[in-house]
Amino acid sequence: MIERFDHAVIGIPDLETGMAAFRGLGFAVSEGGRHPSLGTRNAIVRFGLDYLELLTVENPDLARDRGPFGAELLAFLGRSSGLVGYVLAGTALEEQARELKALGVGAEGPFDMDRVRPDGRRLEWQLVVPGGSPWRKPWPYLIDWITPETDLLAWDPAGRHACGVTGVAGIDLVVESLEEAERLYDRALGLGSRRIEPASPRTGARSLHYRLGDFVLGIHQPTEEGPMAEVLEQDGPGPFGLVLSTPAIAATAGALSLRGVPFIETPRSLDIDPGAASGARLRIVSA
Repeated sequence: MIERFDHAVIGIPDLETGMAAFRGLGFAVSEGGRHPSLGTRNAIVRFGLDYLELLTVENPDLARDRGPFGAELLAFLGRSSGLVGYVLAGTALEEQARELKALGVGAEGPFDMDRVRPDGRRLEWQLVVPGGSPWRKPWPYLIDWITPETDLLAWDPAGRHACGVTGVAGIDLVVESLEEAERLYDRALGLGSRRIEPASPRTGARSLHYRLGDFVLGIHQPTEEGPMAEVLEQDGPGPFGLVLSTPAIAATAGALSLRGVPFIETPRSLDIDPGAASGARLRIVSA
């Protein structure tokens, strides 16, 4: 059963450079650790149970040996940097794995994973990976935490972010077919609270929205030229942008300005220049 949004993954070829970039935006960034079975290393921007993961490949040979999960991440990092995937959390994920297979998407898992923190503590979880890989795909991968949530928050407490951001409000995906996405998210993943919107001049796309608590998943099928259509053509279906929340958007705009962060301000949001965020599209809205 899917219960909540867990985290978004931002792929970065050089982790130190990515950490410096996000600290420059006013985020508190902490060392994450290493994934011994994947050859990857990460850093964390923690808000609560939700967080951003800055991810790089440290051991390419080990990553390739992991199959599409590692090989596709390596391929992405070889050509780009930015938002590459996202994760939903739940329990009893065997049901979702069965439904993904019945739908023809396929799924690997649930299988055990772990990460060793710099302090030696070990985080443990189970993963379900649809379609062999979660990178630049129109689906998430799924996590069932073995490490208790109390330990997750105690070991990685929420950061005090100078930019004022307090959480992840949503993520936007671009897809080739809204109907196929609807079957995946309704049937296989069991996300029931949704609304469909007709083509909008603002997005240049037909849209489908799902809500998990305060988190909104937006799925968009481009209907005209624009940024979403460009991403779909260049990179294929998958993540487009991340929506973050702040309780005081004017104060956040001021904090970004003081740091020299380039952004576009609209009546409802602050859109950070992706060049300042390691290629990730970040939109900040009022909580």
